[in-house]
Amino acid sequence: MLGRESASADSTTSVSRERTGICAFNALNHKQPTPHSQPLTQTGWRENIPHQQVSIQQPSPYHAPMTASMDRRNFLFSVCAPATAVLAGGIHHGYAKPVDPIGIFKPFIQRDRLPDPVTIESLDLHELDGNWFICARSRDGAEGWSVGHPNKMELSQRVFTKVIAPFMRGKDARDLDQLVDGVFLSGSNYKMQGQLFWVSLAAAEFAILDLLGKIAKCSAADLLGGQRRRKIDLYIANNHRSKDPRESLRRITKSVASIEAKALKIKIGGRMKVIDQLPGRTEKLIPMVAESLGEWCTLYADANSSYLSVKKAIEVGRMLEANKFAFYEEPVPFDYLDETKQVAEALDIPIAWGEQESSQWRFKWMVEHSGVRIFQPDLFYYGGLIRSLRVARMAAAKGLDCTPHVSGGGLGFLYMGIYAACCPNPGPHQEYKGLSDNFPWESTGDKITVKAGTMTAPNGPGIGVNIDPGYLAKANQIK
Repeated sequence: MLGRESASADSTTSVSRERTGICAFNALNHKQPTPHSQPLTQTGWRENIPHQQVSIQQPSPYHAPMTASMDRRNFLFSVCAPATAVLAGGIHHGYAKPVDPIGIFKPFIQRDRLPDPVTIESLDLHELDGNWFICARSRDGAEGWSVGHPNKMELSQRVFTKVIAPFMRGKDARDLDQLVDGVFLSGSNYKMQGQLFWVSLAAAEFAILDLLGKIAKCSAADLLGGQRRRKIDLYIANNHRSKDPRESLRRITKSVASIEAKALKIKIGGRMKVIDQLPGRTEKLIPMVAESLGEWCTLYADANSSYLSVKKAIEVGRMLEANKFAFYEEPVPFDYLDETKQVAEALDIPIAWGEQESSQWRFKWMVEHSGVRIFQPDLFYYGGLIRSLRVARMAAAKGLDCTPHVSGGGLGFLYMGIYAACCPNPGPHQEYKGLSDNFPWESTGDKITVKAGTMTAPNGPGIGVNIDPGYLAKANQIK
């Protein structure tokens, strides 16, 4: 029941819990608290909510302010939201109707732009040259297209054709916020939770967003809440773990120069419980990069779960702090939540985490318990833009950033651009791994270019690009 407790005059803990629950309800329903709220009803529960006032923690100080408008009031559920307000919403007990146990999120899809139903007639998967294309078609004949993850879709194609697509057919695409939960909760689908399930759902979501945006004649960013920025600052990612420090630095410098990047991310450690592929590489590379590029670039570092020892992870973190790095990603194995929190508490450098996470509840736990300060759902691995923007909402309630991880290939750069264009708290730089040239596409709005470390945000209808119809006509449909 919303975390309410029977509070006594000398019980500050109970009062604190009651305030958390009260603001959670108001936050989840996007209403301002009033002195005498009337009983409000949601699926499976009912509660009277008195007025309470709770403050928000100040935003993380590690980054410079974004240049674009940061209207967080509308993005958050309520201005009274405290650290756990968006997180602790009442657990719903449904009867004969599944509901997400994390609580109700205010929908992102702007239905006022779509007055008429958009019934999904078909959701088809096509393949050509190792590229995976998804077509969402409405009953009225409108189409939306997306490109799935280039490697994972090959593995998850049957999840798409046998699970995701059948669930979506016949549904109103305007209910996309509910559909991304519904397909997970349908039957025994929840037992498939993991990367291959969510990658398939993300591919479907991107195509449906393209369909809806083209019908509404607006960009996916506008459809998801509004275009907040036209230019997106980038950090360029590098992966040279098998190279010695000097060769790594040469390659990093070359990639920075290729887009005149103002930020970069290096790989440290050996990846997934391996301290280093080349002994001593990390200890040498960190100061070399800082000395060569630190004056011009914001520096980030990614350990990819390298350190089994919390002590070793902290030791490397101290080295990053001494060289003025701005975040430290995945220092310990990604599913070691408590150990991640221990490292975060021991260091001043912000810890970034979330690339491998697929659970809304674990993201909730990490936000609620201050496990890290930067959240990184992967736009493919986590199931798409709507679920990732939910993480951003939870993070924003604590004044924290949600900077998504970007998988290489496909149209990953494009989905990142949509996210960063509409999210109030995406962080100062977004991950960049290059524009796709694996198939012919063109912008339908402003031309998408990368120059001086920034990318043009996609603002054409739907996802903002068209794939050459002649090329798509050659693709094989996957049954």
